[in-house]
Amino acid sequence: MEINLKIYYGCGTTRQPGYINIDVRNTEATDIVAELPALTVCLKGCCSEVYLSHVLEHFGSPGKAMRKGKNDVLGAILLVRKMLKASGTLRIAVPNFKILCQLYIKGEVPLYPKILGRISGEQEYPENLHKCVFDKEFLEFCLSHCGFDNIQNWHPMEEGFNKDSSFDQISGINTSLNLKATKKKSRLKRFL
Repeated sequence: MEINLKIYYGCGTTRQPGYINIDVRNTEATDIVAELPALTVCLKGCCSEVYLSHVLEHFGSPGKAMRKGKNDVLGAILLVRKMLKASGTLRIAVPNFKILCQLYIKGEVPLYPKILGRISGEQEYPENLHKCVFDKEFLEFCLSHCGFDNIQNWHPMEEGFNKDSSFDQISGINTSLNLKATKKKSRLKRFL
């Protein structure tokens, strides 16, 4: 029997139905408390889908050297890739740096309190610090570089998600960049 294991990593205080809700902190929404590297060891090749909602920005920028350590963006994507079955789906939502900049430059939305937390994290607990920013082109590059294809936008309301950060808006403008991608059917060594 084929198991359709779906993981929501970084659930915070929001549960998503049909997912195992996991976070590094114990909240009312978490089913399991775990860090991504440990989770990857337990779930290698087991997941049909992994969902990261406003989690990837908490990992370090890959820099010009394109670092792939467990604390960097590319390393995190590769860890998730290991959890996925062949042709599994990675669903990501991150703050959309391009849209946030446009809102700020127009002068209609102040940096504080509306934009700053979306760029830097609220920093009310140690893990809530943003270390990387994304626009669509950069996130697509990261996904492709780590062995994903069929990259496309997704809409949380249309797909029946409970309201979480993927729904984020300022003044009616979507400020969350939501992309999903499919694990390529290829040898993983090429991407490490």
